[in-house]
Amino acid sequence: MVFENAYKKSWSAADGPVVFVRLTSNLQERIAALVRFVRDQRLQHVVMPLMATDHAWSVRHVFTPESRLFLDSTLCVSATELWVEYTRKAWRDEDPPERYVTGRLALKELMPIDHMPEREVSFSPTITRASVTPYRERLLAFLEAERVNEMMLNAAYAIERDVPNETLAIADRLWFGEKRPFSSAREAWRQIEGELERWEGELESERSMLAQAILGIEEGDIVTIEQHGGLLRLSVTGVTLYASDDHVTFAVNGTRFRKNGTVGKRQDAFSFQFKREGLNERR
Repeated sequence: MVFENAYKKSWSAADGPVVFVRLTSNLQERIAALVRFVRDQRLQHVVMPLMATDHAWSVRHVFTPESRLFLDSTLCVSATELWVEYTRKAWRDEDPPERYVTGRLALKELMPIDHMPEREVSFSPTITRASVTPYRERLLAFLEAERVNEMMLNAAYAIERDVPNETLAIADRLWFGEKRPFSSAREAWRQIEGELERWEGELESERSMLAQAILGIEEGDIVTIEQHGGLLRLSVTGVTLYASDDHVTFAVNGTRFRKNGTVGKRQDAFSFQFKREGLNERR
């Protein structure tokens, strides 16, 4: 389940951290018990802290890589919906904390809430919350590798494009005879082109693995997110990230579920964008 700030100003840029909660079978049973409690007691909703050592599910807060945030989150459960409320604490004690409320996901779209068995599940206190691994240095290393690869590609294409083969052959024959240094150099660059293609494949693989590690989702997962006033439910087929001079963007692609709950054929995607302020400043 993916929760974004309910009041974000842009469809493309994340306003505050994005919260990922893995909907395990244990968590579904716990939610079902809380829903029954809400309905029996006629409450508006109840809250469940998302804290380390308390739960047997994965919770991740994803935010701009140069940020150092202190987050205190709770999962809110009503009779029909789920959402997350979290407080972002400031570095300085005199600064007031910022409170965020995410959009809401309909329970009936996530799980068979009215048909869940009536039983409680005990949770082991040794299972800790999975937090986001700091990814700033790994992202910087990846961006540097991309820049080197782009430089090599530009150099290879420039050599291939600027001087015709006939010109190189004449220069070799007139000036160097049998040594053929120009032609040999071009042949060497053609061999490097094969390596460049392999490097691009490795970069794309690292791009996907890095995005999956940060977001905590893998290919084959089913992801649900509120989008444009409705719910988007995808069977994930790809996860990646892109970086520009100003932003880092995470993209999740997948096959969209139909309204009847089955996987269709239509492909869809969603993304999160974070500013890159200070990312290139070494600490």
